[in-house]
Amino acid sequence: CDLNLLRATLCTRTIQTREGNIVKALDCNAAVAGRDVLAKTVYARLFDWLVDKINKTVGQDINSRMQIGILDIYGFESFKDN
Repeated sequence: CDLNLLRATLCTRTIQTREGNIVKALDCNAAVAGRDVLAKTVYARLFDWLVDKINKTVGQDINSRMQIGILDIYGFESFKDN
């Protein structure tokens, strides 16, 4: 991962015009919101990948007595203490 590119992506916004690009610094709240969206997206994709891998590994035999339960509580990340 290119840290400078990540920093620029999270801390600035680029507007394309006919005359060229305009790069504008984001305020702290906008940068934090962008960071949080990135983290939630990475988590969601990792979670989906993990569930898919588990399903493929364990199989889906409806007669099997073995199972794995996963609970992903919506909004859990909003709690002050997790």
